[in-house]
Amino acid sequence: MTGARWFFALWPDPAAREALAAARAELIPPGARPTHPLDLHLTLRFLGELDDTGLASAEAAAERVASGAVAVLLDRLGHFARSRVLWAGPSRPDSSLLALADQLEASLRAAGLPPETRPFRPHVTLARKVNRGPGPGSPWPATIGWQATTFALAAGQPGATPRYARRRQWPLGQTSG
Repeated sequence: MTGARWFFALWPDPAAREALAAARAELIPPGARPTHPLDLHLTLRFLGELDDTGLASAEAAAERVASGAVAVLLDRLGHFARSRVLWAGPSRPDSSLLALADQLEASLRAAGLPPETRPFRPHVTLARKVNRGPGPGSPWPATIGWQATTFALAAGQPGATPRYARRRQWPLGQTSG
């Protein structure tokens, strides 16, 4: 995909996706743009635009990731004022989620991709074009979680609905030990 902005992410299972879509419906202010239910995801690592070599390097890096299933528990709301995003995230990310993000980052660096300079802030974007939102770390009346058993490489498709297309996914199997 020319001009695609690539990223690695965890997608909620169908039950968590439906719960997220239902819970966020009550939170979205007028004028905001809700995220399409099939686009709800938790970004592990944003990559940006990649040429064919970069894309191959990213896929090779993903092949080297060895992780068990990842627990995701969304129990707080937040708002990124600059990007006008309403989000749900974990108040305390599970160690399995943090370990997966760290391992993926290390593998991408080893593959020659530029390092991520921003801290990892796990969240699921619920809506865009939100002018005002809850304060940082506001509790969410819902607690929604899932066990991620795969992670995917995806990219945005401008003008498409749903917007994100998954190119490939990798299992998060059992780790030995």
